[in-house]
Amino acid sequence: MNIQTEHRAASTGPTPYDEVFYPGHVYGLTHPNHLATIAAVYGMQPARVERCRVLELGCGVGGNLLPMAFQYPASEFVGIDLSGVTIERGQRNIAALGLSNIELLHRDIMDVDANFGEFDYIITHGVFSWVPPAVREKMMMIFKQNLAPQGVCYVSYNAHPFSHMRDMARDMMRYHTRRLTSMKEKVGQARAILKFLSEGSKVTSVHGAVMRDQYNRVLKSPDELLFHDDLDDGAEAFLLHEVVERAGSCGLQYLSDADFSRRNLAGYSEEVRATLQRFPDSEFMARDQYQDFIDGNGFRRTLLCHDDVSLSRQIDLEFITRFHLLSTTSPVDPDACVTDDSAMEFENQDGSTIKVTNPLLKAAHLCLGRTWPRALSFDELLAGARALLGGRMADDDRRALTEAMFILACSGEVSFLLSRPFLLQGASDRPQASLLARKQAQTGPLVTNLLHQTVQLEDDRTRDFVQLLDGTRTIDQITTEMTKRFGETIRMDQRDSAGHPAEPLLLSTRESVERSLAMVGKLGLLGA
Repeated sequence: MNIQTEHRAASTGPTPYDEVFYPGHVYGLTHPNHLATIAAVYGMQPARVERCRVLELGCGVGGNLLPMAFQYPASEFVGIDLSGVTIERGQRNIAALGLSNIELLHRDIMDVDANFGEFDYIITHGVFSWVPPAVREKMMMIFKQNLAPQGVCYVSYNAHPFSHMRDMARDMMRYHTRRLTSMKEKVGQARAILKFLSEGSKVTSVHGAVMRDQYNRVLKSPDELLFHDDLDDGAEAFLLHEVVERAGSCGLQYLSDADFSRRNLAGYSEEVRATLQRFPDSEFMARDQYQDFIDGNGFRRTLLCHDDVSLSRQIDLEFITRFHLLSTTSPVDPDACVTDDSAMEFENQDGSTIKVTNPLLKAAHLCLGRTWPRALSFDELLAGARALLGGRMADDDRRALTEAMFILACSGEVSFLLSRPFLLQGASDRPQASLLARKQAQTGPLVTNLLHQTVQLEDDRTRDFVQLLDGTRTIDQITTEMTKRFGETIRMDQRDSAGHPAEPLLLSTRESVERSLAMVGKLGLLGA
């Protein structure tokens, strides 16, 4: 990779992102394995994530792109950003990890040309709504010019109809803070004026309800996001069809929403489902647009591809058997019977629950939960479920499991991926957390796991523990190190099922290390 020497650096001066750092995070729906999965669902032949080229426009510090490069050393990753300060930070992070398959370049989007080559995946998260019209047009040209024939482009933006209400609040905040210059003052006064207006508006009025909703949104937003996302004078929102029509004029077409579960209509009334289901395949985008109107959607994650790609919108039950499956599901009652038809309740990581009575399906949920964060092919899941039932088999097992996984995949309760995720392992004799997570744990509680998710480490003790998992220490040596730092016993704070503080648990350091290893493994931080 030598793109940096072939293109001039950006010639613009400082940007607001130089002065107010925009935090870098991972965005799971932008991951090339996820994009390849959605493309494959609709009949495309996407590049495998293990060997592909990825371009991110507006990459910032590389918080989203760098973990991808860490996971897939045989693939190439290029990020560009107008902020030289954030690019320098990102380049230091790359050097610390010793990566050679990623470049972060200080470039203007307007300078990207054909010499950058073709990319299998082009990502631009949180840029399209915050740049001038000429830059948006250039972005569309890049999507067409630099996207491989079977490539996928991800573009996110503020969307109507919800953004009409957001823009109303933005107008008020921007007017009130128009003469202020410092980020701290602008953000503080933006929240203050919305608080004043929400409290002053009539409780019984629609306007008052909107103002209070907007105030609650702004109150929860981090300072940096509020400054860049809401107080930016040029931010603009779009309807889905406007972006798709603009893409169409450049030789691109709408692939789908990046969130596959949005096409699931189970949560709507019978009348709404019947109406949306009447849209023909040729009006796939129109159906999604009307769904936005129903949901009041305010942020869009749109996938595009070349307009000469033939797409298949028909999805049958068997599609799920072609992918690798993941789920965080765990039994609410670990002692519940698996082998009979009694109801067994399972809980997902997000707190949602599901009751299952079919023994095969109960066993499948157990298998997925115990395997997490590793993924299973459909056949592996079927074999694992049968094994948990003592090898019991029935003629309709495959059909029953296919139907269940289809429903759960469509609703988002089970994840599915085209390629098996980056190799994960359980706790070995010399356990090793990923180098990326260990480096991140040195500076803060937020780390990236090997499933491209942000994980928050509970406290400084956990951060220290993760940094000890470098593959050179046995479990006994780790226990010795933790004993030196924290003593012979460790207090574990606990909460009951209602979330209230419960009696703390006192564990020996050895017990604590074993529990922590299991936790770190389930968080997807242990890597080969």
